[in-house]
Parts: sequence; structure tokens; C-alpha cells
Amino acid sequence: MIVATSSFSRTLIRVLLISLVLWPGAALAQMSSDAPAEGEPLPLTEDQTLDLYEEQPHPLTEEQGLAQIKAQLEQEHTGEAIRLIERFLDQSGTPAFIEQFSFLHAIALEAEGQFNQAIPTLEQFLEEFPGSTLAHDARLRLGTLYTEVQQPKRAVSILSRALDLSSDETLRAEALYRLCLAYESTGEYLRAIETALHHAEQSGADKRRDLLDYVQHLILEKMNEPSLGEVIDAFPGTSPGDLALIRLIEFHKSQDDNTLAERDIRAFLQRFPDHPYARTATALLQIVTAGIKAHRHVIAATLPFSGKMKHFGTETFNGIRLALEEDEALGSSNAVGLVVKDSALPTAQLRRDVSQLLDEFAPIALIGPLLAREVQLLADIPDFAAVPFISPTATLPNVKQFGRYWFSSAMTPSLQINRLVDYAMRHFGYTRFCILAPQTPHGKTLVHIFQQAAVQNGGEVIATEWYQPGTTDASRQIIRMKETDLSLYGEMLPLVPEEPINPENGVVTEDKVPGDGNEEDVPLVYTPGFDALFLPGHPTDVAFLAAQLAFFDVNVPLLGTNAWNHPNLLTWGRSSIDGGLFGDALFLETADPKTRRFITAYRERFQSDPSIFAVQAYDAMHVVLDTIHRGATTGPDVRIQLFVRHDLPTLGGLEKFDEGGILTRKVYMIQIQNGRFVQLN
Repeated sequence: MIVATSSFSRTLIRVLLISLVLWPGAALAQMSSDAPAEGEPLPLTEDQTLDLYEEQPHPLTEEQGLAQIKAQLEQEHTGEAIRLIERFLDQSGTPAFIEQFSFLHAIALEAEGQFNQAIPTLEQFLEEFPGSTLAHDARLRLGTLYTEVQQPKRAVSILSRALDLSSDETLRAEALYRLCLAYESTGEYLRAIETALHHAEQSGADKRRDLLDYVQHLILEKMNEPSLGEVIDAFPGTSPGDLALIRLIEFHKSQDDNTLAERDIRAFLQRFPDHPYARTATALLQIVTAGIKAHRHVIAATLPFSGKMKHFGTETFNGIRLALEEDEALGSSNAVGLVVKDSALPTAQLRRDVSQLLDEFAPIALIGPLLAREVQLLADIPDFAAVPFISPTATLPNVKQFGRYWFSSAMTPSLQINRLVDYAMRHFGYTRFCILAPQTPHGKTLVHIFQQAAVQNGGEVIATEWYQPGTTDASRQIIRMKETDLSLYGEMLPLVPEEPINPENGVVTEDKVPGDGNEEDVPLVYTPGFDALFLPGHPTDVAFLAAQLAFFDVNVPLLGTNAWNHPNLLTWGRSSIDGGLFGDALFLETADPKTRRFITAYRERFQSDPSIFAVQAYDAMHVVLDTIHRGATTGPDVRIQLFVRHDLPTLGGLEKFDEGGILTRKVYMIQIQNGRFVQLN
């Protein structure tokens, strides 16, 4: 289906030369392409062309030159054709011929492999001759060339325009094909498929069949696991979603990955119960289910593998899978099987499916779900089944309220902020604080936790102000904060200029020292009476507000949340956030050996950086696996260990679950120093 570039170019040259002959309104071109009349000389050879042009008393006319150029291109003498074209372009004054010479110049440059010269030539042609009947061909060639020089986005734009403007079916077919190739070159297989299917609907039977064959070729031969998932999400209950799901099942089976094969087979049978492949899928399901149950223990996970939360579900599952693979590498192969359930389901169906999973596989524990509302939805199921559920991401402060079998390995806002306040007060000696927080439900929760933590540690919150997310002006709030502080601890002190230095001896000079009778002329500057300001929020808001605080002389260290852990904060905030402090469960630049090994292993396995979701799921899985190694054989056995042990293995060290069922994980204290994130603990 894909033609080699040089072969394609040669074929296209012949086609284009024919099109130039038949070009409407180009009578001169038609004349020049006719065979020579009786008595006229035959077309010149490559060696004779330029010599004759230069030496004969009557140089070639434009018609004769066009004929010779076309003859040279037909014979693939592109170098000679280019030189002859350039001579005529310098001397020709006839617009019709200039148009043809310009177009042939680009074609010849392309055939010669000079793509970077052919591109601007075609761009100039389209600019100078926008109404040319050759414009559609020029766009087709230009889009193809941009694909060749690895500029697929530019190619997509031009080829799309060629497809929209041309009515010639042959040219449209080629433009469509080239457009799909441009999408392929960027890995946008879904866009290629959508484009092909869109035009298949508007095509005849033969063309439609070709386009559908192309889509099938992409799915079966080109696409990897993530791109197949995109097609499945885009066509959840229609073709080609069925073909992509079948390909994914086959891929996971070939990898002996019963966990994902089982998940995909169930999804296929649910979405395509009457499909011809359904019988095969049912037989495969029995095989992979038996393979999972053959393990001594089974651990389940319920995560979003589709819908808006799919990305987070994938990162969480990656953490679970990495923990299990590491455990197997240590000699625990065939000890633990893993079964997963897509949690992106309607409420009633999620409860039903999770209950069925527990009945069928009798897992020793379950990792999930992700969302707090899903925890509440499944509230009574863990206790009823006597299976511990560990949510790796739900930030509820107390999951035990839903039952004895609920646990969480997430870094909750309470855990994060309590560690932040404790560190700031013990290591930096901060005791007085102000707060500037977003006026949102989450912002109010953060403020409440911070206020409680400060007071419990013997500190004081002087003032609390609120801002609207995305605001461009918090001056009134900052002024009110300063006024409150001035009424308590803040001061307006004289501005002390830097002491002048004598450049000759480096000694401080003593003239013009403040206090020599000019006190009323000395400006006063606000000096905060508090030690630090808590500034939670999105990095964009934090960067803007930090600059505004500095403008109003609120020059104190800033404290934040793990939302700060974003490189854009360093770009946007600059010096105004220097010295700022926040906590997070993951720091990619950490020097901790155990966490470094995890980050390296994750990158090698999944070709991306781990997220906090992956870390928290990794810890949850390791904790469960450790209870098995310590003798747990049932759900109640796992629960007892989770409840009483203080030595549960996590990336940050040995931890425990507190009274609310929350894992007391390590929180990295990260400070901004000279435009860099630096780990302190």
C-alpha cells in the first residue's frame, strides 16, 4: 500500500506531465507537448540540451524549452531539467509559462531528493498562483514533502485543505492516504482511523472497502496497547472498537497476562454479546479465569480503566503491577494472582460487579477504589465479604467510619498539612502564621486543617483571607491582612539604606547616617509580625499571589501543598517563591535509595515518570504482599496485620495505619531554593 518515495515520485512526474499536457486553457503547453512535425528536430539528449540552448543563434522558445524539460524529467535527468528550468524562470515573461516552469521546478527538486528546496518552491507557487488548476496537485506534493521532512503537523494542515478543496477523486484519494500517513507518523492512529472512516461513509463500495481494510491494517499491524485503548474508548460499542478489543485480548494472551486478558474479555462480552467472536471470547475467559484462580492467593483491584479517570486508573494499576512483578522476581512466582475490575460503571452495576468479583475469586484483599464517593458507595461490602479494601487515592480523613475492613494508603490533606506545620515549627521556629487560601470547598478544608495543626503545636494564626481561583487582584485581601497584623505584631519601621562603602579602602563611610535630624524624611516600611504565610492553590495562582505579596512588602516564607510540586511554579513564580516550603508523597529528585530504585524501575517498565497515584498503589500492594509473607491466608488475617502492625513496608520506611485507617506514610519536605526544588528531610 505504501509506495517507496523515489518510485512514487517517478510515477507522479509522469502523471503530472500528462496533466500539464491536458491542462485546460494551456494551449501553449499542449502545442509544446505534441510530437515534432515532419522536418523538425527530435527532442534533444541530456548532453545536448544546454549546449544547444547556449550556442544556437536562435535559443529555444518557451514552448520548446517546456518540451525539453518534460523530456528530461521523463528520462529522469532531473539535474539537467532543474538547470534548464532555472534558466527559463530567469528569462520568461509569460505568466502561463512561468506558472508551469515554477511547478515543474518543485517536482524536479523533489525527484532529485532536494526536499528542503522543493518545499519553499511549492509554498511560493501557491502564493503566486492561488487560482491555478495545479494548486491542488501542489498542495498534495507539499503535504507529502512535509511528512517526509518530519513536519507532520504542517502536513496535516495542508493535506486537509487539499482534501477539502479538490473535487478530483484520484487526487482526493491520494491526499486522504497521505493525510492518514501524516497522522501515523505522529502516532495519532485514532485520528487516522477517524479520518478514514469519515471518508468511507462518503465513498463508493470499492473505496469504502479499501478504507476499511486500511483501518484494519492499522489496528492489527501498527497500533500498540495505549493506542488500541484510545480506539476502544472512541468506539466503545461499535466497529472498529470490537476489532481493537480483540487485538488487545490477543496481545495480552500472547504476553501471558491473564489479568488484563480477563479484564478485556469481560469488557468485550459486555459490549458485543452477539459478536461472532463472542463464542471464542467465552472459551478464552474460562481459560484465563482458571489461570488466575490457580494461584495460592488472589488480590483484586477495582480501578477506572475507561472514561475520564482512565489515566489515573492506569497509573495506579502500574504501581500495583510493578509491586507484584518485583515480588515474583524475589521467588514468589505463582503465589499471587491478580484480577481487576473496571470501576467506571453506573452505581448499581459497580456494586453488583464488585460483589460478583469477590464471590468468584475470593480475593485475600482488594486495592481500590480511587474516589471518595466510590468508597461511600461500596461502604458495607468489605465487612460483609471479610475482605480488606485499601484505597490508594481516596483522601477521606477517616475510612474506618465505613467499616472495619476499610484502609487507605493515600496522602490525605490532614496528613500532609500536619507534617508541614510540624516541620515548619520544629525546624524553622515559625510560630505565627497568616493564610491566603482559595475560596472553594477544598480550600476551606485545607484552612481548617492548617488552623488546627498550628494551634495544636502551640502556634497562632493571625489572619485568614480568601481569594477566588484565577483572580488577578488580591490587593484588598493583602491590605486587610497587613492591617490585622499591624494591630497585633507588625510594625512600620524606617527604611535603613545600605551602608555606603568606600571603593578605595572598603570601609563603611559614616556620612548620611539615618537619625541625623532628618527622621521625617525617612520612609517607613512594613515589617510583618508573623513568620510564614500558608498559600495553597494552583501553581498559576500561587505564582501571581506570591509576586503581589512581595509588592506589598509581605516578605515572609510561603507554605503550600503538594499542588506546588509542578515545574511551572518555578517558571512563573521566580524569586517571589524562593524559600517556600511544601510536602508531597513523591519527589522525583529524591536521594533516598529505595525510592530512587522505584522511580528507575517504573521508568524502565512504563517509559514515563511515576505519579503519586502509582506510589500509593505500589505501597498498598507491597503492604498486602508482606502480610501474605507473614502468614496471612484469609481476608481477616490480612486485616488483623494491617490493624496491629507498626512495621508495614513502604517506600518511605516502616509505617502503620492510624485509627482512621490512614497509612502514616512519609511526606517529603520540599523547599524552593534558587529556582530549584530541594528535599529537606
